[in-house]
Amino acid sequence: MQDYQKAHAPVPGTDRDIFDLRGIDRGAGALVVVRPDQYVSLLLPLDGFVELDDFFSGFMVEPR
Repeated sequence: MQDYQKAHAPVPGTDRDIFDLRGIDRGAGALVVVRPDQYVSLLLPLDGFVELDDFFSGFMVEPR
């Protein structure tokens, strides 16, 4: 694997760790929004509900 931005877990035996790269607290965890093309769109703490709502409100529409 060459693109460590698409790593969704630690890569043992390397100095590239997704927790360190993304600033994720190992004890607290994180909420990650990943697009179908594996692009990491958003990274939040687990209690980031308001930020998550703001993110999706920017492009999602209410159903009629």
